[in-house]
Amino acid sequence: MNRPVRVRRTPLLALGAVVVAVAAALVAWRSSAPASRPDLRVVGAYVPRPASPDVAAAYFTVVDDGGAGDELTGVGSDVAAETMMHRSTGRTMEMVGSVPIPAKGRLVFRPGGYHVMLEKPVRSLRPGDHVTLTLRFRRSAPITVRAPVEPIGYRPDGA
Repeated sequence: MNRPVRVRRTPLLALGAVVVAVAAALVAWRSSAPASRPDLRVVGAYVPRPASPDVAAAYFTVVDDGGAGDELTGVGSDVAAETMMHRSTGRTMEMVGSVPIPAKGRLVFRPGGYHVMLEKPVRSLRPGDHVTLTLRFRRSAPITVRAPVEPIGYRPDGA
C-alpha cells in the first residue's frame, strides 16, 4: 500500500524566497558597477597633413559610456619630440594641462577647439601614414590609437 508523501511547503517557499533575493541583489550589484567608473573609447582620430614641417595637430573624440567621468591628462605620440594639449578660442590658443570627460558624454578634439600639438615631428607626415597616439587619463588606463594622416583641409564627415 502506498502512502501519500507529505511535503512541507514552508521550507521550500523560504528557500525560493532566498534564491530570488540573492539573484535580485546580484543583478542590482552588477548593473550598478559600470555606473561607478568611466568606460572610455577613442574614435575618429586623425592628423591633417601639416603645412609646416615643425608642427602638426591631432584630433579625436573620447567617448565615455560609463557612469563616472574622467579627465584626459596628456597625449603622447611616436612622431613628436613634444606634445601639448591646446584649446583655441577665437583668435587665441592656450595650453591646457587636463580636460574633463563627462560621464555618458564626449570630449571632442577638433579644429577651432581642443587639439593636440605635435611639436617637432621626427619624420615628415604624408597622407596614408599613421601616427600612434597614447592618451593618458586620471582614472582610466591609457588608450593607444593609430591616427591616419589625412590631406590638408580634411574634415571628417564633412564637419
